[in-house]
Amino acid sequence: MGDVFVSYASDQRGSAGYVVSLLEVAGFKVWWDRSLQVSHNYSSAIQQALESCKCVVTLWTKAALASDWVLGEATYALQDRKLVALWMEDVRLPPPFNVTQSLDLRRWKGSPDDLNWFSVVRSVRSFVDPSGRTAVAQDDYVRAATARSGHLIHKLKAKDTTGRWAYYFVLIAPDREASFLQAIKGAGVMDLEDFGKVVASCYGEEPTAEIKAYLKTRYGFDV
Repeated sequence: MGDVFVSYASDQRGSAGYVVSLLEVAGFKVWWDRSLQVSHNYSSAIQQALESCKCVVTLWTKAALASDWVLGEATYALQDRKLVALWMEDVRLPPPFNVTQSLDLRRWKGSPDDLNWFSVVRSVRSFVDPSGRTAVAQDDYVRAATARSGHLIHKLKAKDTTGRWAYYFVLIAPDREASFLQAIKGAGVMDLEDFGKVVASCYGEEPTAEIKAYLKTRYGFDV
């Protein structure tokens, strides 16, 4: 069982998995329904995980509000005073969740160094480790989280606003990947920061030796 229980709607599994990954990098032991084994009784396993965890992180989306499971898990967490609610989409929360604090991630683009995301980490830590003894330095956390997210890094060759060719390495969260891929098919100008975090860039027809060395040294990426 984990110290942190992540509750989400099943069609948001990609986003939930990313949140789980970032929480694990922060040092938390996380339980979510991917932890279930085939032999387990679904309802009893969830109940046991809810009772044993120190906090429940709920991802509020339109689909989550239509899920009896998510509503039930969030209600339990609220009653047990261990709810960390994440406002992931522009949805209207019903009572009693509309009068409890929800951390606003509606504009979060998935960057592990986003201040709003750090608010999530701090909030979870206040339940799991109030002393803060397990906290890591911000830069170390961002580096480790980005390194673990290598499968979400997109390598993009494009011209910048001056007309020069450049290479960009962009971290795109799962819930933004479809819109990002659609956008790069167009012939117009796009701002990469609207979709994710540019972790590195360089000018040229190919990635430079310097940028390859930087990505290898900092994140362990082979380009």
